[in-house]
Amino acid sequence: MTRSESSTYHSQGWERAKRLLEALIFSSSKPVSEEEIKRVSGLVGVAIEKAVDEINLELSDHPFEIVKTDEGWEMRLKKDYMKLFYRFIEPELNKAELKTLAVIAAKGETSVSEVLRIRGGSASNHIRKLIRMGFIKKERRGRRTVLSITEKFNKYFSLEKNPDKL
Repeated sequence: MTRSESSTYHSQGWERAKRLLEALIFSSSKPVSEEEIKRVSGLVGVAIEKAVDEINLELSDHPFEIVKTDEGWEMRLKKDYMKLFYRFIEPELNKAELKTLAVIAAKGETSVSEVLRIRGGSASNHIRKLIRMGFIKKERRGRRTVLSITEKFNKYFSLEKNPDKL
């Protein structure tokens, strides 16, 4: 194989891996782990980030992008579009998750341990989901991890108040 044939093959392999990665993330209803990406596309580590950067560049004129979250890689609406369409998107929260969100909203700002004390151990999963959905944020303050609602929460639930003063 000549040098140009080799680079053409490599390029075609790279493009195929990128398309597999894009299809996987696009079709998944939840964040995709690096392990799943490796299994489907063969990409690992920095190669995933490079592929995502290239895909996002290709999507620059589109309303969505691929982002990395604590749970994995996912496709989301860009912030500018999210502001316009947030009311049309059902949050897909079950009753238990809504109760956990209500505890955090009612307290305005509270520690993870306090939410777990009130709502039980399953609230850990609720907290992760609520962060991923952008309704709450978490901050590290010394040894404590503090939860508070976000501006997205206020907009979604049509609240005018500042999230820090709710």
